Amino acid sequence: MPPLIDQAAAELRRAGAVVVPVELPNQGAWAEAERLVLLYEFKAGLERYFSTHHAPLRSLADLIAFNQAHARQELGLFGQELLVEADATAGLADPAYIRARSDARRLAGPEGIDAALAAQQLDALVAPTTGVAWPIRSEGDDFPGESYSAAAVAGYPSLSVPMGQIDGLPVGLLFMGTAWSEPKLIEMAYAYEQRTRARRPPHFDTAALIDAGEP
Repeated sequence: MPPLIDQAAAELRRAGAVVVPVELPNQGAWAEAERLVLLYEFKAGLERYFSTHHAPLRSLADLIAFNQAHARQELGLFGQELLVEADATAGLADPAYIRARSDARRLAGPEGIDAALAAQQLDALVAPTTGVAWPIRSEGDDFPGESYSAAAVAGYPSLSVPMGQIDGLPVGLLFMGTAWSEPKLIEMAYAYEQRTRARRPPHFDTAALIDAGEP
């Protein structure tokens, strides 16, 4: 990954940008609050979906019970611990949810992205969208990390464009900024994309499929 991000930084400099290394304040400090928010919102969103689509299940508790009753088919590869945690939440009016949402947004936004931008008078932050693509395994994925969670938690805009490839798999460059900075981000990301033309159309390796025993 370092060679690609170095190349991206060099290309941005050639385009006239001032590129400086930064560290995001509070990186990851919002993780626990974010997790709590996701548990609350998952339950609320799922049960709203059930009610508006006339689903045979009416609640998250119904789903948990269904999975348990059909454990061989539904729980063969994973459990439902997160579902149980989400079902224990008390709704979006719960003060614990409201506090966690506020804390997460503050830590990732004003005290995170905004602080990093203001410290060096920057217009945007750029970083690899994720690490190198990882193989999918039945025992679990080796997720290599990401750079987009700060913007997602803060409610700020971000966008990813192709940066290159590693071992034939695409790698993205993420642009993120403060609230309402979409026009500026789109301009910068589009200019970078047009200069580099880094995207390569996907293709299937037929030989690899045959070796893997696929028809």
